[in-house]
Amino acid sequence: MIPKEKKVNKNQVLMEEGEKNELVFYIKQGIVGFKKYDTFLNFSKEAHFVGLETFLFNDIQPYTVMALEKLEVLVFKKVEILDLLMAMQEGWLYLYLLNKEEKNKIQKSCSYLHLKGNQRSKKMLMELAKDFGISDGDAVALPKCFGKKCVTNYLGLSFNTGKSLFEKFRREGFLLPADQESFFRINKENF
Repeated sequence: MIPKEKKVNKNQVLMEEGEKNELVFYIKQGIVGFKKYDTFLNFSKEAHFVGLETFLFNDIQPYTVMALEKLEVLVFKKVEILDLLMAMQEGWLYLYLLNKEEKNKIQKSCSYLHLKGNQRSKKMLMELAKDFGISDGDAVALPKCFGKKCVTNYLGLSFNTGKSLFEKFRREGFLLPADQESFFRINKENF
């Protein structure tokens, strides 16, 4: 089983929601977004596999997976990965843990629904910062691929509502002023 190395351009779709998926991608570098009905649900970065969300052979892809920035990936045939996993005792454990991780993502998303609007948005921004942020002095900055449009979509807001909410967060000191590298710079005092 020799994977193919592939470079993927920003905004290129790796897998389309509702279609059969026969490939598995290992992200060597970059960030991908998982969309359902054109809304971002989650994100993943380097050192993660994408394409094993469904591990049945003829199952359809539950999400559209899109590159948020230039990617370097290793491409495997799903059948070969599953054959290897099923042949190993630890393979079943891996699939169990993968399923458990998917369940935890869903539970986290559901828990956000019980928070009030501003609290929910702050909590979701802080989770993004924990997972993808880069320390930048007195802030944790999200990578450039997390622009206003992307984050507003992820938070489930209209563009105008998002714009006014981000201005409010800046006045409160939750968000620090943007710079050329990042629009979202979360004040470290919030962690």
